[in-house]
Amino acid sequence: MNGCEQIQRTTGLWYSAEYSTFSISDEVGKYRLTVDGYSGDAGNALMIAAFQYWESNGMMFSTPDSDNDGKPNGSCAAKQGHGWWFRNCSASRITRQPNGIWSTSSAAKDVEASRMLVKLN
Repeated sequence: MNGCEQIQRTTGLWYSAEYSTFSISDEVGKYRLTVDGYSGDAGNALMIAAFQYWESNGMMFSTPDSDNDGKPNGSCAAKQGHGWWFRNCSASRITRQPNGIWSTSSAAKDVEASRMLVKLN
């Protein structure tokens, strides 16, 4: 499956992060995210080599009432108040309110809108 995350920054411009491999496991696997083969202009916030403790790739989905993150003390989802594929509270949190985060270098709160597109191969 291919996947694309499109984000609109507060500037009004749209950017995309496309992955040639994109999959989410089933409920038994706690909706583990697997991505690879990045291309695009939004930045690869799901797989950040420089900040591996922020990577969402390979993580199970966490919600405030289901802590599946890699943070040793505390729950990122409970702290942030929303669900995501957290490792250690992540660099990509487009479900955050009021502005989401999608960054490869900082936690800039500048996502105005987003959409996730999935294409079956």
